[in-house]
Amino acid sequence: MRKFIGDKKFYRLLFAIVMPIVLQQFITQFVSLLDNLMVGQVGSSEMTGVSLANQILFVFNLGIFGSLSGASIFATQYFGAKDKKGYQETFRFKWLMGLVIFAITTIIVIIFNKQLINFFINSQEGEFSNPGIVLESGRTYLLIMLVGNLPFIIKEIYATSLREMKETLIPMLSGILAIIVNLFLNYLLIFGKWGLPQLGTSGAAIATVVSRFVEMIFVIIYIKIKNKQFDYLNGVYKKILSFQSFKKFLPKTLLLLSNEVLWALSLTLILSCYALRGLDYVASFNICNTVTNVFLTVGTSLGNATAIILGNKLGAQDINDAKASSYRILAFSIIVTIAFSLIMIGSSFILPNIYETSENIKEVARNLIIIGAIFLPVHAFNTCCYFVLRAGGRIVLTILFDSVFVLIVRLPLAFLLSKYTVLSIYIVYAIVDGIDFIKTFVGYILIDKGIWLKAII
Repeated sequence: MRKFIGDKKFYRLLFAIVMPIVLQQFITQFVSLLDNLMVGQVGSSEMTGVSLANQILFVFNLGIFGSLSGASIFATQYFGAKDKKGYQETFRFKWLMGLVIFAITTIIVIIFNKQLINFFINSQEGEFSNPGIVLESGRTYLLIMLVGNLPFIIKEIYATSLREMKETLIPMLSGILAIIVNLFLNYLLIFGKWGLPQLGTSGAAIATVVSRFVEMIFVIIYIKIKNKQFDYLNGVYKKILSFQSFKKFLPKTLLLLSNEVLWALSLTLILSCYALRGLDYVASFNICNTVTNVFLTVGTSLGNATAIILGNKLGAQDINDAKASSYRILAFSIIVTIAFSLIMIGSSFILPNIYETSENIKEVARNLIIIGAIFLPVHAFNTCCYFVLRAGGRIVLTILFDSVFVLIVRLPLAFLLSKYTVLSIYIVYAIVDGIDFIKTFVGYILIDKGIWLKAII
């Protein structure tokens, strides 16, 4: 049991890195919940349209995450090895990949926005959802949000670089500032307060876009002011990315990018499978996913901290300490998320009631949240396993562990159970979510074998 428990020094390091990330992501997800509540005041159909648009944007966000993650694997190890030149090359590579993803996403959404939203809307009209309003609300929201993609990318390039240097406070502060701006503008623009027009879902999108520009500007200005503190970023624009570094970073980046996009698409397709039971279930799952994401912040934040801590240790060739730290983080993830699961179950009796929607949608959402809470520790553990394997550059294994599993196991299971059985949506959701127990056992075996313990720089 002792290998799962760290000393005070370890937990001080873990908390110093993870707490700002947890706080930022928790606040971000909580505000996403408030966004949904505000849009829900406009109408159930509008809320469903925005949720479908956010599913599409979710694919873009994970595309950015994947495109930056490849460079981050190298960056954490370069920082651990105190290699400034190598670290700066990863920063330049992030810019290249970010702009490519931005261009591709913009072209796809501008040309196919209607088809993307329509993909989720089937002929089974729910009692409280108007497909025409769902389509128009989703399209409008999606097109406005395109404007905010570029500042989001730039902020992420800087924020991920800061976290790789164990600086997690600044991204947190910028996120909090953006959240405040977003909430304030949401109130003004959605409901037309202080003499401003009542824009509904369009107002929600505009508020988010403005908040992203604010967040980007804050991070850039802070780094410029504290340039001596972030020496690894000084002079980063004086050179262009070398072709040698491009060849080195690209393979792992493309694999991670493919993984994230496939994973996001698979989850989006799973939602469309649930929609086969009726469009109103999309609204219920939107409420459930929004609440679940608030509580999943601990797992994802621990995963990010895992990548930073283990990457730095591997770069410094501290192999034994890296393996010891992996056990402690995995154990910590289970203990913490069990507590969050209990809180999440309690929230299921409160949060759905805040939405301005039908009692049936609230009841379905409430039960789905409870089911999601039961599997919360499993997802947190699996997330940390993913980041442990990724820290050592074992990208093929992470793809098999992550997106391939969802694509060939969870997605077909969701489709078959939703379309060809009469099982209740609760049983279907529990089976599809619970199948991740397989990953839990496989992930621990892979980590225990230590096949990820290597420096790749």
